[in-house]
Order: sequence, then C-alpha cells, then structure tokens
Amino acid sequence: MNNFKTVFLKLAFLNFIFLAAMSAFRAVFFFYFGRAIDFTNLTFDIFKAFCAGLRYDLAVIADINIPVSLCLIALLFIAKNSVFDKFLTAVKWYYTFVISAAFIFLCVDFGFYSYFQNHINVLVFGFFEDDTSALISTIWENYNVLLIFAGFACFFVLFYFISKTIFKLRFAFFLQKNINGLTVKILIALAITSLNFIAARGGVRAVPLEVDDADVSSNMFLNKTAINGFYTFGAAYDARKKESKDIDLVEKAGYKNNIRQAFADFLNADLGKIPETNPENSLIVSLPESKNIENVKPNVILIVMESFGADLLRWNSSDFDVLGELKKHFDEDIVFYNFLPGSGGTMVSLETIVSNLPQRPVSTVLAQSKYAYKKYPFAASAPYKKKGFETSFIYGGGIGWRNAAAFMANMGFDNVLGAGAMNSEYPRNQWGVYDKNLFDFVYDFLEKGAASERQQFMLVLTTTNHPPYSLPADYEPLPLNVPETLNEKLTDKDLAAKRFAVYQYANAAAGEFITKIKNSKFAKNTIIAITGDHNFWGLFEYPSQDLFNSRKVPFYLYIPQELKPFNINLKPEAFGSHTDIMPTLYELSLSSAQYMSMGKNLLSAKTNIAANCGEFFANGQGALKYNLLNKNAQYFVWSSSSPLELEQTESSDTHKPLIKRALSQTAIADYLLKRGGS
Repeated sequence: MNNFKTVFLKLAFLNFIFLAAMSAFRAVFFFYFGRAIDFTNLTFDIFKAFCAGLRYDLAVIADINIPVSLCLIALLFIAKNSVFDKFLTAVKWYYTFVISAAFIFLCVDFGFYSYFQNHINVLVFGFFEDDTSALISTIWENYNVLLIFAGFACFFVLFYFISKTIFKLRFAFFLQKNINGLTVKILIALAITSLNFIAARGGVRAVPLEVDDADVSSNMFLNKTAINGFYTFGAAYDARKKESKDIDLVEKAGYKNNIRQAFADFLNADLGKIPETNPENSLIVSLPESKNIENVKPNVILIVMESFGADLLRWNSSDFDVLGELKKHFDEDIVFYNFLPGSGGTMVSLETIVSNLPQRPVSTVLAQSKYAYKKYPFAASAPYKKKGFETSFIYGGGIGWRNAAAFMANMGFDNVLGAGAMNSEYPRNQWGVYDKNLFDFVYDFLEKGAASERQQFMLVLTTTNHPPYSLPADYEPLPLNVPETLNEKLTDKDLAAKRFAVYQYANAAAGEFITKIKNSKFAKNTIIAITGDHNFWGLFEYPSQDLFNSRKVPFYLYIPQELKPFNINLKPEAFGSHTDIMPTLYELSLSSAQYMSMGKNLLSAKTNIAANCGEFFANGQGALKYNLLNKNAQYFVWSSSSPLELEQTESSDTHKPLIKRALSQTAIADYLLKRGGS
C-alpha cells in the first residue's frame, strides 16, 4: 500500500500549493484595491482578514476535493498499483481544469470588484437580463479580450505543469511501512472523510462558514478582503433561486397605465391633484421652519430590536418581569401598541423602515435583489443627509448578513458598522455582541458625534433575542414566574424559560441605555425610538382571533421636553406600522426640510392603517387578509367582548378602505422601486 501513501502525500502537497496560491491572490487583491486606504492601527485586523480568508479558501478547495477524496478512499480498499497510476493521471487533468477554472473565476470576481466595489453578487445575473449583446460589445471595446483569454490559457498550462511536477516527486522516507488491515483502512477512510467535511464547512461549529463571518473589522474593505467571490456568488445564487418572478405588481393591483389613480386612492385625494408627469411628488411633505428644532439640534436614535413582540407585554408584572428597566420608560413616554412590523422577518422589516416603502407581496428580500444596488430619493436617511446629519447603521452582528453592508451603504448610511467594529473583548454569541455592549458602543459613538459637532441619525439593530438564546455570564435575571394563563399556552416550558430570560435581558439592556441617555447631556437633544422587527414567536400557537396580536410589535418614543410639539394629537391606541416611523421622526427633528414617504406622522395623523407583509391590513374598524395574486380575501371585525381579538365576517363597507389601501400601496411601492432608483 505504499502507492496509497505516495498518492496521499502528493495530493496533500498539491492542495497546499493551491491554498497558498489563493492566499497570494488575496494579497494581490489587498494591495491593488487597498493601496489608497489608510490602515493605521489596523495591523491586527489585516491579520484577521487573511486568517478568515484562509478558512474561506480552504472550504472552496475542500469542495473541489470531494470527488478526489471519494476516489482515494475507494482506491484504499482496491489496492491495485495499476489503478493508482490511472488515478493520478485522471486527477492531474481534473486539477488542471477545475483549479484553473477556479482561478479564472477569481479573476472575474477581481474585475467585477473593480467596477462595482463589491464581490460578485446578484448583479452578475443582469448580464443575461440586460442587453447582453451590448454588454459584450462594451467589454470587447473596453478590454483586451484576446489578452485576457491568453492569460486564462496560461492558468491551464501553469497548473498542468504544477500537477505534473508534484506527481513525479518521491517520498521514500515515508514509505517504509505498508498500510494493512481492514480496521486501519476504515479508520483512514473516516479520517479523510471527516477532514474534508470539516474543511468544507469552514470549521467544527454548529453552522457552516457563511458570508457574514467575514465581519472581522470596522474597516469595510478588510471585510471584503476576507471573503472570496465563491461565497458571495453562492449567496447571490441562493437569493436568486428564492426570488419570485419579477411580477408587474402595478398591473396585478389593477393600475396598469393608470398609476396616478393609485396615488389618488392611496392619499384619498382627487385625481386632479396628482401630478401627471411625476405622480410620486404627491408623496413629498414639506416641513416648516422650526427655530426650536434648529436651536436644539437633535440627534435621532432608532433601535430595531430582535423579536421584540408586543403581545408578550400583556403578561408583564413584578413577578413576571419581561420589560426590566424599559418598563419605567414605557410608563413615562409614548408607546403605540397597535403597531405592525413591515414583515415577519428581520431584514424585510428593516427594509420597510430604511426604504420608506411597504413590503411588496410575492417579492424577494430587497437587500438581496438587484434593487439593493440603487440609490433612492425616498430612502430613510436622505432628509437627514441633506441637513448635514452623520448617518449610521449599527448592527450587533456581522454586517455581511443578508448583504446588509452593501445595501445600507446604498441606502445612504455614511457608516455601516457591525460587531467587527466593536471592542473585541465584548462577550458575544453566534449572532453577535450582547445587546448591553451594543448599546455601550452606540453611546460611545454618540459622544464622538457630539465631539465632532455633527447631529447623528443612527439606526441600530440588536441580535441577542435570537436563537441560541444565550445570556452574558454576569447577567442576573429578574423574577420570571410565568402566569398560569400564559403557562397553559406553552408547548415547551424549558425553551420558554430560556426565551423569557433573553427577552427580559434585551429589554432591560434597552431600558438601561435610555436611562443613561436621560441622565446625560444628551437628554435634552436626543430622540429615541424603539420597535421590534417582528413578534415573539415559537412557544405557542395563536388562534385565528389573535391574528393581529400574533403580529404586533410596540413603537416607543422618547421626545425631550424641548422638542415636544405643541400640536400633538397623541392617540396611543392609534394603528400604525413601520412605514410610519420615519415620518414621525422627521417631523420631530427636522426644520425646513422635505421628505418622501408612504407613511404618516403618528403624532398628528387623524386616522391610519397598519400594514404587515403586504397582505395584512388593520384599522379601528376591522382587518383584512388579502392575497394579491388570486384576489383571495378574508374579512374581520373587532370583537365586542375581547379587545384586539378578531371575528371573521363577510365583506362590507368597513373593508373598502382596507382593500383600496392593499391595492394602491402595492402598486405605488412597485412603481417607486422600479422607476425611482439611480
């Protein structure tokens, strides 16, 4: 069995060379694209980027080696020298073609990055959707295509001779003893399989290596240095598979060639008041001059908390304390409870807020679609940027998650910061830093903004209230004696105990952060808003009458006394949703400004409709669940005996405003998204 040892060593040596070559390619990427970047005090981050890159590259090589490993294991048991010789010849050509193709792919990614400043993403599919012949013509005119193909041919020649040379080497020092015995062969086979499997997964963690694991630094370029194009392409391909056909929702909603009517229906306005050429201008709101706002120069912090559902709050008490220190702020300030998130998922709810658009039904995640790479005038940060604010998206996890880094940058945030930008000593779990440490980072960032005398708009996304539901070692839980009425509903009491503790921790951390703000110099000039990305699920099933309760999240507002409007029309029982957050904040914090949004200011709106997932709508009279594609609808009215419980009913005049809202908002959102970007 000396042949097996020889082949194994040659394959290992050859793969080591391939891995080194990929690292060398990363070094070329780093020095070429990073030559104009200041890396002062980032030496360790550079080291982390290359170490993380080694894991990504090793995972790619492991995937390439899967068929080789399987054949090698088979040869271990066949044990025929003639077969080993044929195997080496076949493997030589396999590596020549596959590794050459891999490096050609890296070159394509290099070229893609030079144009888009991002690794290969969903835009690559546009090559086949756009004017392909025109694109090919452009490439032919702007690049020396023949020289590029000649360079690609060199890869084949290079890797052929590398493989040929390695396979001619002899390792006599290692061939003194044969491999005999079925047990030994089985153990070797298991070892080869295990090593290949671990390398392909990127380690021994519970979850395989993913794109967001490249979040190693506050420097976005170093995060891009760590990842390779294979992983970003894989993420783009997965998103592409899940993406629904780009349906014309304007037509589906009944407004084909009549988009002005959609705006009229949405705004409850006469058609004559809707501009003929740019109907979207009807959504523009002009804010008056406010000397008070100009004197205070407010900061705005909007916190989106993971799984911060409102329904669980009805059981809050001193014995079942799920709010922690947030309770006193809920009592002191403004909270809307009849409030719906943009979606049932974190990223889509976040998109609803940052785009100022409601979710479009039967549509893919915006951040992972072709629309993620456009800039929009209705983006949430736009009015703040125009007034000189520094805008920041701060996430407790890895900013590679769901293409957040690129998406948020295109949505106008000056800073896009994840866990990699935070103190490396902060404790964290698989999803990111714990919420308390995230809020410490936000406070420090606010202080830096004060030192620079720039007003701050910060959008903060937390992670702790998410599986695996772990807590920092130093946290001491408050009482969590589950009420009997809640205990009866639970399907898994052990899991519930963990979830309640983490939910409490997250709320307590948010409460402590607000207390810190209120006790500081920022108390008079900092607005704080908090909402949830979606409800708190997974412990019990909601009956049909709880359709609204199963979705709702709270919306909390701290407004400094100096900024409270005189004409406030506060109705905490009012209905609202994520699209209403930014208009409310704009009107509290901006003077002599304009914004475009499909939401309403909750502090002055007379009536409003809450919308969720583009298919559930509610107001003070009833609710509607509507499927745009098949026009299937379910109609509800509020129960007269149980607050906020629904009773299914037949369609009536009560539901006409909800149907009109469902159709018009979908058409407008689709129209704006597809025509309003640049």
